[in-house]
Amino acid sequence: MTELLLRARDLSAGYDGKAVVRDISFAVRSGEILTLIGPNGAGKSTILKSITKQIQSISGAVYLCDRAVSEIDLNEIAKNMSILTTDRVRADKLTVRDVVSLGRYPYTGTLGILSERDRAVVEDTLRRLRLDGLAERGFETLSDGQRQRVMLARAVCQEPEVLVLDEPTSYLDVRYELEMLSFLRALARERGLALVLSLHELTLARRLSDTLLCVKNGVIDRAGTPERVFADDYIDELYDMPRGSYARYFGASEGQSHAFFQNRACGNFPCHGGVPEAEFNCLFCYCPLYALGEKCGGSFRYTEKGRKSCVDCPFPHERANYDKVLARYPELAALAGRTDDGV
Repeated sequence: MTELLLRARDLSAGYDGKAVVRDISFAVRSGEILTLIGPNGAGKSTILKSITKQIQSISGAVYLCDRAVSEIDLNEIAKNMSILTTDRVRADKLTVRDVVSLGRYPYTGTLGILSERDRAVVEDTLRRLRLDGLAERGFETLSDGQRQRVMLARAVCQEPEVLVLDEPTSYLDVRYELEMLSFLRALARERGLALVLSLHELTLARRLSDTLLCVKNGVIDRAGTPERVFADDYIDELYDMPRGSYARYFGASEGQSHAFFQNRACGNFPCHGGVPEAEFNCLFCYCPLYALGEKCGGSFRYTEKGRKSCVDCPFPHERANYDKVLARYPELAALAGRTDDGV
């Protein structure tokens, strides 16, 4: 049996002594990926902050490799657990290599001098995350997506047993989103890491995760395999959508997980792995509004064969529009002819 690396037991946590999440219990073993999903404000980030000791728990306990996190000092925690958050990080006058090297500082002592092995780990991580070409660039000159990849590289450089990631795909376009999640899955399987992360992209969470924790109103509303969580219209209940909404727009079964536009004309669909930067040219492959036809709200045209083409449409292919799309779910259900009962 694989080693149990992280577990929470009856955990309650919050701010100013007031619990935001309550009675949280879970366990993650070596090589497993546990993903938190749920609506905004449900408490996902609070759970992640409490298990990483960024905020103090109110009751219950978190155990890292069978030791209570409350009894471990921060430097020792850093040798066993890495954290990636969506917080904006300033690193004036530091290069990408400098920032990634910060991941080795739990091992370097007070002087912060890197050993040969430390430098080898840094270079290997830069290469695996395809950041070696940016190594001498100033961190402040990078795009948000590039910075997110650099911060992941810093976390991986710590060589943790547990990696905690709060919305790791934030700021990434679809190419690097898929590359990052493929990298994380390989990292868990090859190195035996336990991964705990939160995701808004349900299709990605479904494909990536071994276990899903569904957080709603500060508690775990359901937990289990993706097959269990995505059964019987539960996702609609979790996100307070009319019944059948998720299945209607995203497909009810694993074999139909994208029931909307797919850019299958692209020779590298769906993962774009290994495509050289100079050759990469792609739309966001999946449009959740595509099935609404002329009611999608975007700009499109019809091809000679009568097929709807989104090639020039900026909405919702730009990641900045994701929240606008999610906000339209009640409207989408109405446009599709559904009532609040889902009938």
